[in-house]
Parts: sequence; structure tokens; C-alpha cells
Amino acid sequence: MKFRIVIIGFLTMLTLIIAEPGFANPIIKADAAILMDVKTGQVLWEKKMHKRLAPASTTKILTAIIAIERGQLEADVTVSPRAAATRGSSMYLYPGQTLALRELLEGLMLRSGNDSAVAIAEHIAGSTEEFARIMNEKAAAIGARDSHFINPNGLSAIGHYSSAHDLAVIARYALTNPVFADIVRTRETNIDWLDRRGKEQEKAIRNTNKLLWMFADADGVKTGTTSEAGPCLVASATRDGQKLISVVLHDHERWSDSMRLLQYGFQNFDLVEYGLEGQTLASLPVPNGLFPEVSVILSGTAAIVVKAEDAAATTVEVDLPEIIKAPVFQGQKVGEVIFYTHDKAVKIVDIVADREVEERTVSRIIMNQLTQFYRRLSNWGVL
Repeated sequence: MKFRIVIIGFLTMLTLIIAEPGFANPIIKADAAILMDVKTGQVLWEKKMHKRLAPASTTKILTAIIAIERGQLEADVTVSPRAAATRGSSMYLYPGQTLALRELLEGLMLRSGNDSAVAIAEHIAGSTEEFARIMNEKAAAIGARDSHFINPNGLSAIGHYSSAHDLAVIARYALTNPVFADIVRTRETNIDWLDRRGKEQEKAIRNTNKLLWMFADADGVKTGTTSEAGPCLVASATRDGQKLISVVLHDHERWSDSMRLLQYGFQNFDLVEYGLEGQTLASLPVPNGLFPEVSVILSGTAAIVVKAEDAAATTVEVDLPEIIKAPVFQGQKVGEVIFYTHDKAVKIVDIVADREVEERTVSRIIMNQLTQFYRRLSNWGVL
């Protein structure tokens, strides 16, 4: 079974985002910068994207996603004297104060509280040193190879560095988490606050990311500023279903440069999307298999970003056999999704089997029946 889908208009499984007429490459003042498509991870523009620089409070993106993944949002966190004494931007926490982890995360990502970062790190890992080890492990696992973290807040320290590319990779990963995405798109919020005298009140927190007010499509992510790093910004924006991330490091024009980068991306590139990683495309017959058919899925996200002028010349071909012979192994490649631009293949995504299907032999049939029999006995409590 082989068929070709031409990208024209709106199709059921294929989304094409039509951009406005494009313009020339942006001129960016940052020491290092990048523009990345979130869906595909494609780099659309870059300037010294692998240069290792001080990341300032953009560090907190990694701190936040680790805390969300490892912690309980409603868990109480008690602020230590060390956390309360942390210098720099602050939530003005005090020793012995108790807040929910989610409230500390809001203080971390909106107010950019360095004290929040330490309180979170101690709650999750017992110490900032152990939390930094977790940060470096996580960064490496998601593909941030030009980074090393010493602390959870981004205060200047020898050996604490990242790159525009790595911060985009980390932000791209973090934005897949709905809790993280919800926090970083929030302009203002209130948290329950018990002051030193025991009086309960609401504390207003306003996001330091001015881009949320300045750019209509902005929905994240994090500011950062230290004397060493200068002004930094990791920004995200979504327009017509396409999400972009921009990163500018050591940039005294971070707001205008970030808007310039995001607008450049939306106006000059189109997202062509066929399906998501793990999406089932079909069920194929398996002659002589222990199971009559097997579902086949996408091994990765089947999407590509192309230049706006190439959109009409972009097509997608799905190549699948009509049947699969047993045995079939889980993850076995059975076909491909191929993206073409001007009839040239520009991206291939494998289609794989989502489960194992053994060959139907007498011994396999007997073994399968015995296994099912023993499972029934176990469920009945006989075994």
C-alpha cells in the first residue's frame, strides 16, 4: 500500500501553516542566539548557538521542570535559613516559612526568586549540591551537551554555564509539560502568604518576562540577568498552532531582538505536520502470526519546517506494505513517512511495529495456551 499526499489546503492529518510574506535575516545584538521550532527541534536561525556563556536565571527553567517531575505540587516546603539568605532577586522568604511547592515554582519562574530556587532544590534533593548533580544528569539526558550547572538559580559561579542551543533544548523539553507551560505563560498571580507575625494575606507576583505583554503570541519562558551574563531571555510564542523558541544571551536589546527573531520565524517558515511520535497509522495483517494483525506507529514526530516559498512544493509520501510476515519484533521498521520538497526527499520518519507477534507454530500455540491457562489460575488464586 503506497500513497502520496500533496499539501494543498487543510487535510485531515496534515496541517500547513501559511505565513505572511517573509523578510531578510534579522540582525541580533546578542552575543549568542537561536530560533528553534518546538515541534521538530529544527534550528531556523542561530548566532554562535554553542558558545558557552553564563545563563543567569534562565537556569531556573531546568530547576522548575526537575521539581515538577520529581515533586508533588501541593507538598509543603519549609524554607531553610540558607534559602532565605540567598542573594539577588527574591521572593523574600524567611526561615521556617512554609509554602506549597507550586507556590515556590510560581515565585521561581515569575518573580525569579533565587531564594525559591534554593528552597526547591533542598526540598527535592536535600541540598543544592545534590540538586546540581541531578540538573547536570537531566541536561545531558535531554541533549544539552554544552552546559554545566553549579546551582539551581543561575547566580554567577565558576563552571556554571550553558549555551543558546542548550537553553532552547531544555525549554523545548520543559514546554511539553502542561504544568510548566501554564506557569510560564502566567502574567500575574496571587499566592497565600503567612507573614512573620502569623498574619495570612495574598501576595501578588508579577512575571518579569515583559514579552508576555509586548508580543501578542508570547507564552513563555524565562528572563535572566547578572553582571556576568548581562540581560538574557528564553522566549516562546505560538501562532496558528506553530510554537517557536528564541534565546538571546548577553543582549541589551533582548526584548526587541526576541520579538524580531520570533516574527522572522513566523513570517518565513511553514510547519508541515503529518503525525506525532507514537501515533498509530494502521493495523496490518500478520499471516501465520499468533495474533492476526499488528498496529504500526510513528517512531518520531512526522513534521518538518520549510521555507514559506517551498510550502506549495512540499509533499508527503507514506510507504507501507499490505502485510507483515511473522515473526514481527516490537520496534521493527515496517515502513516510512517521507517528506519531499521539490521532489527531493528532505526528511524520513520510520514507521514501526508497536508489539511483538510471534510466528504461529504448533509449539508456539501450545506454549501460548499454557501461558494463558496459568495466568487464569493465578488470577483465580489457585497458584
